Amino acid sequence: MKQTFVGGDIIETTGGNNLSYAKDVIENVGSQVIQQGKGSGVTYGKQGAPPKNNKIYDVVMFVAGTTDPVNTTGLKHQANTDYWQASKDNFWNKIKELKPQFLNLHIEGSFFSWSGDNDTKERNLAAARLLDLLLRVYKFWKNQEVHIHLIGHSHGGNVINQFTELISTDSKYPKNWKVKSITYLSTPFFQHKHQLNHSKLHKQCKIINVHNEYDLTQQLIADFSLVNLEGLIKAFQMDKFDRGIKILKSVNTEAITKYLKGFPTKSKSVAAWAEMAKAFLGINMITAEFINYINSIKLDNANLTNEKNTFISLLNQFLQWTYDVHKNYANGGSYDKITWAKNLNLTQGMKVLNVLFDIKSGVKDSYILKLLAKLFRANAGITDSIEVTSWNPVKQTKSLPILDVPIFDKDPYHSRNKRTQCKNFISGASAAVHNGNLEEVLMRLLSQFIKPTELEKYIDYINNAEYIITGNLDKELKTLRGNFERYHTLVQQYYADLVTAKDEEEIKDLIKRPGTIPYLAMASHSLSHTQFWPKVEEGLKSSFSSGKNPGYMKK
Repeated sequence: MKQTFVGGDIIETTGGNNLSYAKDVIENVGSQVIQQGKGSGVTYGKQGAPPKNNKIYDVVMFVAGTTDPVNTTGLKHQANTDYWQASKDNFWNKIKELKPQFLNLHIEGSFFSWSGDNDTKERNLAAARLLDLLLRVYKFWKNQEVHIHLIGHSHGGNVINQFTELISTDSKYPKNWKVKSITYLSTPFFQHKHQLNHSKLHKQCKIINVHNEYDLTQQLIADFSLVNLEGLIKAFQMDKFDRGIKILKSVNTEAITKYLKGFPTKSKSVAAWAEMAKAFLGINMITAEFINYINSIKLDNANLTNEKNTFISLLNQFLQWTYDVHKNYANGGSYDKITWAKNLNLTQGMKVLNVLFDIKSGVKDSYILKLLAKLFRANAGITDSIEVTSWNPVKQTKSLPILDVPIFDKDPYHSRNKRTQCKNFISGASAAVHNGNLEEVLMRLLSQFIKPTELEKYIDYINNAEYIITGNLDKELKTLRGNFERYHTLVQQYYADLVTAKDEEEIKDLIKRPGTIPYLAMASHSLSHTQFWPKVEEGLKSSFSSGKNPGYMKK
């Protein structure tokens, strides 16, 4: 491994492009680097950096974010530039074209990585790692005037802010190094932590802020800094949930309705039996995976652990009931409505359902919403802090001018004419976070996964079942119907109608379907790094200090 310097400039680097390679290069530089002055023959090795010259060196460093918006693979060091290098026309690849246009422009991007966890501690560690990397890779420029240009996506911007705080007091940070520009791509700005420190910023430091008003992660999800998100994501195996979801979605509900409302002919009965068996199989598979997932969550809070165990016990009862009902319908029978009712094993399942879906009036007395809210409450479960974030860095940048780059009109979702609905949805959920009403936040999010009309179908099924159920079961069924009706009222209140009928019909992948929660949280959040926006290019070029290359010939 070798780096060669001419007049203080790196002109050649050989080797790989990962973090371990960087370590090899740095170790090698310490003993083998040869710096040749202009005919002087002066050699610098272990003895230190060359004396200051009159050049200015521009260094561009990329800091990846919380990997769109989470570390989905559950692996360490996933927040690197890999996820924004996929296309030749994206931000990272296009910015490399600037290198030959300037005299001393150096673009890094392959060396730095961090865990990517949505965790305050991990962002602080990442800032320290960034400082250490810069000091080691550019150790022979410590006497030179270096202007650093930092580009951060998502929480990468908060790693940058924490980096500015770190260098404000670290004696190892060279006095001739200044941060000349910061480009924020979809960064959620906190009100208290990860604040921008101005002491090591260049007096002409340029702030560039790229944001998308459809970005749910920046405006809501990033409010929650989670503990051990990596472990939670790693344990969540969506492919296992998908199998159950696909089976449940394939159920022909019309066949069941025709049987319940009409005369039960043999063909109608057989079809309805088969669809019920299929429905409870899907529910059983989803429940089994959900139990496995909940079991995998490790909690330090003793009260929450007890509540988790009680919840799992209820889910296991529910799991057994769904299996028994599936088996009853799968085995066939006389296909009459009395047998239909017996197959449901309502005595076994109804009480469990009424505990799980218990709700007296609103979100604050819903069993499931209260339990989830406890899990996400700050310093109680999996959340270390909750802080309302902003898309605008103005409170941190103070008097520094901001180059504002809104890109909402470049989001494919913008063409769906749902801007008002999306704005109202995000602002409503954000207000609930601000008011500390986590139950409402959860209900608003969950309400986007089920239409009021779909919930009405389940209420209709209960109404039909009442014709053939009497006694105590009838009482339990009425309780369940009341619970469902109260949830239906909330879904009607919070359902935002974010997805067009055409997209719902044609695009099955939720992440690719404009307007779904996964799309707004991931696709809209990722948009900022998919292109090298013209205003950003213009702003960055004007912030470089090393001078334009007079020999550059544009293709």
